[in-house]
Amino acid sequence: MATKDNHYIPQWHQKGFMSDHDNQLCHLMPKKISLPNGELKVVENCKWYTPAQRFYEEHLYSTFFGEKINDEIEQKLFGPIDDNGSKAVRAFLTDDQGQWHLNFEDFFTYLDAQKLRTPKGLDWIRSKYPELDQLQLMIEMQSLRTMHCTLWAECVRELVSAEDSEVKFIVSDHPITVYNYACPPGSELCEYPNDPDIALKGSQTIFPLDKNRCLILTNLEYAQDPENANPLEQRTHATRMRRSMVNTIEFINSRKLTAGDVSKINHIIKSRAKVSVAAGTKDWLYPERDVNCDWAELRHVLIPPKNELSRYGGEMYAQFEDGKFHYQDAFGRTTPLNEYLNKEVDETQLGRNDTCGCGSGKKYKNCCRGVPQDLRTTWSVASIRERHLAFCKCIRGELGLDSGKTWLDVRRELSDEQIQRIYGFYSALWPSETDIYPLLPKSDGKFRGLYTGVLDVRTIGISALPMASMFDEFLIETPVTNPNNVRPEFNPIENPGRYKYQALKDFMFMLQLEPYIGLGLVNLIPDPSEFDMPLMNAMMALARDRSNRKKILNKQDYQLHRSMFIEDVLNSTAMMPRDIRIRLLISEYGFDEEAATKAIDELEFSAEASSLVMLQQVEHENAGQFLQFRMGPNYEMALLIAQATGSVLVTDSGSRWQELMAAQHRTQGIVTYPWNEVHSQFNAIPIDEKFQDTFLKSQGHFAIARNWLKTTDRMVLDNNRDAAQLARLTEQASHFMGRLEQHSTEPLLLDRFRISSPEGGFYDATVQRLLARSSCLRYDRSVRSVYGIGIHG
Repeated sequence: MATKDNHYIPQWHQKGFMSDHDNQLCHLMPKKISLPNGELKVVENCKWYTPAQRFYEEHLYSTFFGEKINDEIEQKLFGPIDDNGSKAVRAFLTDDQGQWHLNFEDFFTYLDAQKLRTPKGLDWIRSKYPELDQLQLMIEMQSLRTMHCTLWAECVRELVSAEDSEVKFIVSDHPITVYNYACPPGSELCEYPNDPDIALKGSQTIFPLDKNRCLILTNLEYAQDPENANPLEQRTHATRMRRSMVNTIEFINSRKLTAGDVSKINHIIKSRAKVSVAAGTKDWLYPERDVNCDWAELRHVLIPPKNELSRYGGEMYAQFEDGKFHYQDAFGRTTPLNEYLNKEVDETQLGRNDTCGCGSGKKYKNCCRGVPQDLRTTWSVASIRERHLAFCKCIRGELGLDSGKTWLDVRRELSDEQIQRIYGFYSALWPSETDIYPLLPKSDGKFRGLYTGVLDVRTIGISALPMASMFDEFLIETPVTNPNNVRPEFNPIENPGRYKYQALKDFMFMLQLEPYIGLGLVNLIPDPSEFDMPLMNAMMALARDRSNRKKILNKQDYQLHRSMFIEDVLNSTAMMPRDIRIRLLISEYGFDEEAATKAIDELEFSAEASSLVMLQQVEHENAGQFLQFRMGPNYEMALLIAQATGSVLVTDSGSRWQELMAAQHRTQGIVTYPWNEVHSQFNAIPIDEKFQDTFLKSQGHFAIARNWLKTTDRMVLDNNRDAAQLARLTEQASHFMGRLEQHSTEPLLLDRFRISSPEGGFYDATVQRLLARSSCLRYDRSVRSVYGIGIHG
């Protein structure tokens, strides 16, 4: 028979809080009473119950297949977790460090499961997804249930005692309590079902093990400097799903609390419960009676003793039996920090017309002045823009372009040493443990676009760069390979001779975009998965799954990709004997001899004029060139970045368009388009050629197009369906398209322009899970719109 009553707080755990009554706890919970006048009155109801009678819900974890009930989640998932958790909690109720070590992993696994398995925890999971049925909810809970372990393990860990206090700890219906002194219960970050994220410096986790012992977990930076650490700023290296090495027996275990101290902790626990709390004595359920300070002042009872912090922090070195070494700093980073990327900007000393501290290059008054901290990019390290401008300067300097060399000279003289130095500089700019999300723009309501398509110097100017004229900010992913994440055989530092052709493409791409980056017209962002190995592994697994299907989504894309790859092969083999190149086209790409000869003739005729043809003899052992074709961000990463940055997606790839259309929200299998009538009228975009020549946005037709797109995007963002406004915008679009047709030669058009803005937007359950597990704390629930350029069908 299936288990029906699912206890989200195990009965064995409840028993540790008993005192006055054998096998009972006093439960305090609200009771709603209907008054004669129709109003509801809420009163506190206090009663004694056994552990079997409370802290459960019927079928909380059950899944249903028709009328059949499945209780495998309760039995096979939480059964072992509770068994191991019971032993682990008992171990930490002792002072036996040997038992702490043996049960350390099980202990934190239990804590993480306990945080998500309660009704409040499950509601939090639901809040991270546009929609989940019960089966999907259980799947996501299992996928997320170890997401806090690493950050908790790296905390300052303290066990405090209530043995000498006449007041003991209470237990709530959400026993993993998160306290941040800057987030009182009525604040936005505490709005149900949310708690302040544990990655925030000032967030502390409270977990009473029983009535006499409580665990307090404190982020190191806050513990070391509680007065000056920004409580709402993320801790250093906040990446969650990663491995870390910690000392499993280091717990501060010396503080014995007074009754007043215990009451303050109980007050926090009660304030953050969903509905109810329980205790061994009735009086302990009213801690607010003994607390006479405000929410922020409660923090003092949770701060670990200063004189015991020397056990935490510092660097760790370990040698294993196979001779390998492991290095780790105080925040779990396995590579030393690049100090040159740090910045110290005193905002109080900035004038209105000074350059903003965020690195945008704009004046402070036009950038971050007046912008809330959580909507800013970080000021503490070099910005994305600053890093890419430094990289472009390095390219020009190393290649001699700043001292009279031409691109023709570069193609003839590019050396292994130049490649090594340039990519080495890039790897220093982007270390593998970069905190990327604080560097990305936030979802702040700006009209922001993210391009997803072919990332190649030959195509980026066709659709992507012209669209940059339409947005407040336009994001493009960089195609440059980060050597920190590449195996030696594909690494430009380890094998520079095989990277000469790809280096030409990468360097030229960067130099083409440099003025756009410098003026803030394009934000050239790295792939976030480069700095989050679990995310990268998940992306690679998803990509392998797609490749196994062996399905070409779009013939137009296939033809483009094939022609570009053939061109890459010809460009990179320009100095090889002619007959070898002809045979290569015949054997590898199905050319007949006449077509292959013609292709070689055409390339040789334009070799010097073509900016990507290699004009140097490659050594025989390095004759094979690494050829990279990058189309990014891919489907999942496009959704993830767009949600993290509040962007609409822009694509000129029919394949990507088809993938994204499969992610539209559906109600009972049907997609609805509330703004379709107005969007369908706007089917072409004027190309601002002056913008590409001078990097200044033109007015006239272009300003009309920008303003129209921005206005309709704001309507979608606000879910505004005002009929009169939609009618006006429809008429404006129709009139505008008519004017563009009358000027068929000027301006040029990006035709077949399409906007898709379904009700509920675009989302994918896998991406929602990856976002929930990431260190990105603020993101949209879905992508509101996709803009398509030249999409057939």
